[in-house]
Amino acid sequence: MHSWGQAGIYTFMARSLPEEHRLPGNAVLSTIGAATTVIGPVLAAPIIAWSGAATVIALDAATFAVLAGTFLIGVAPVPPPPPAEQRGSGFAVVRRTPALLGLLSLTFCFFFLFGPVYVALPLHVSEEPGGSPELLAAFYTAFGAGSVAGGALAGHLRALPLWPTTVGIVGAFGVAMLPLGMDVPQAVALGGFALAGLLWPPYASLSTTLVQNSAAPAMLAEVLAASSSVRVLSVPLGTALAGPAIALLGASGTLRAAAIGILVLAAVAVVVRR
Repeated sequence: MHSWGQAGIYTFMARSLPEEHRLPGNAVLSTIGAATTVIGPVLAAPIIAWSGAATVIALDAATFAVLAGTFLIGVAPVPPPPPAEQRGSGFAVVRRTPALLGLLSLTFCFFFLFGPVYVALPLHVSEEPGGSPELLAAFYTAFGAGSVAGGALAGHLRALPLWPTTVGIVGAFGVAMLPLGMDVPQAVALGGFALAGLLWPPYASLSTTLVQNSAAPAMLAEVLAASSSVRVLSVPLGTALAGPAIALLGASGTLRAAAIGILVLAAVAVVVRR
């Protein structure tokens, strides 16, 4: 249902805003998402101490009810799209549209290559001299803080060409990830991970805007649902790869391989785009 929800939200954004304002609108959503990722755990801790974890889960569920009520009652309806001459699944539309096929392929590979980081980073931190839960928390906080700033930055990128900027972000993300698996001071690795966090929301906003601008209005919801399902699937698949990768390369080697893989992906995307 997550894919349907994301498709609905970004379809609503595309129908409500003119094309030149879609990127800033998407960036607002990314900023809110990044901020709540940082704030939510901070709020959860005292609630768990006061009333237990079940209360946090119940409150989380209630926020979805508030969101649903907001759309049903508080949001003005938008005009429906023109009828489609030919209906089909979102994936069928993607296969027939080279730009969408290339974008979803890039997104799948990018998120897939980042997936092993979720497993390799805690192991890498635990193996480092002075590794501690506080150090791991510092890495996640740095990424989250960078994401909040990146979400705010994304709305100001609409003057740049969308495709080159999107591919450039993938390459810069790979460079930012390189210090994680290398023998460098922890401050450098933390700075690189914060930079990676800064780049994550702009990629999400730019790639969503490219889908909104490339798909026919009548098929936008289906295409966005296909795009969201690709994103939802790619990271867990990459995370599943972490086990054999760590067994073969170790935690640090897996982080290096992920960063290098993302750099290679950006280079391939440049060649294919040209």
